[in-house]
Amino acid sequence: MIAGIDIGGTSTKIGLVRDDRVIDTVRIATAGHDADGTAPGSAFADAITMAVRGLQEKHGLVRAAGIGAPNGNQHTGTIDRAPNLPWKSDVPLASMLTERLGVPCTLGNDANAAALGEWRYGAGRGCNDLLVVTLGTGLGSGIITGGKLLLGPYGNAGELGHTTLVMDGRLCTCGRKGCLETYVSIRGMRQTYLDLADSSEPLKQEGVLPIAEQARLGEDAAIQTFRDTARWLSIGLANAVAFTVPKRIVLFGGIARNGDLLMSPLMQFFEKDLFYIYHGKVELMLSALPEDDAGILGAAALTALAD
Repeated sequence: MIAGIDIGGTSTKIGLVRDDRVIDTVRIATAGHDADGTAPGSAFADAITMAVRGLQEKHGLVRAAGIGAPNGNQHTGTIDRAPNLPWKSDVPLASMLTERLGVPCTLGNDANAAALGEWRYGAGRGCNDLLVVTLGTGLGSGIITGGKLLLGPYGNAGELGHTTLVMDGRLCTCGRKGCLETYVSIRGMRQTYLDLADSSEPLKQEGVLPIAEQARLGEDAAIQTFRDTARWLSIGLANAVAFTVPKRIVLFGGIARNGDLLMSPLMQFFEKDLFYIYHGKVELMLSALPEDDAGILGAAALTALAD
């Protein structure tokens, strides 16, 4: 068994993976653990350790643990000042958990973990040149090329969400303007919808569900929101193909789960936007991983890099 630890801004999911499936999970809060005088992340590591031990009491010992985290640096095993996490300094979480659990722990960027999860367990099986794009609060991506995960010198290569789509466009959380994820993300879609609906009223529900519901009811602004999002995503993916040349692209996350609302217009645009030498050579598909287990499976897949 392997422990998969999926760290999010609000909560952290911890699960045990056996025979390519998640057999049990527990969830803890990500913030609110550290007290004054303790090293950043130390109390959080204690909370994760308690959760893993609780699962082990039910199912047996694990041989390794994988950790997927925003701004996770696989080279150092640290979380490097992730803007959506509570620590303002680098946190050496991999070494903290290795010491506490007594097993090898591998930490990596969450988008890279998603790519490995799809490659090992999901829609990327059998494809050694793969681009996985996560469409959620932001836009993340991970690249498998020649059967190897592309890391780069800081462990975070493949930041497709922070390529510039629109000069002097929307302000991104990274501080730059016009990043792809400001248009293709849950936040981006909500802004697009409000612009098209000519409304200053905030959407009452989080996520894209209310927009999807309106689109299925035939509302023009909602339908156009999905079409515009697909158009921007197609340009981003076509650009990515030009410099990574994947044979397959897998889309995962809340936006992708809206099925034909996104995929129908995206399929119309994508082939036209591709550099012509790649026409008909790039598969575009949705994730095959169970929604609730994807982050855990991806984190668990990180341990294969240490095997």
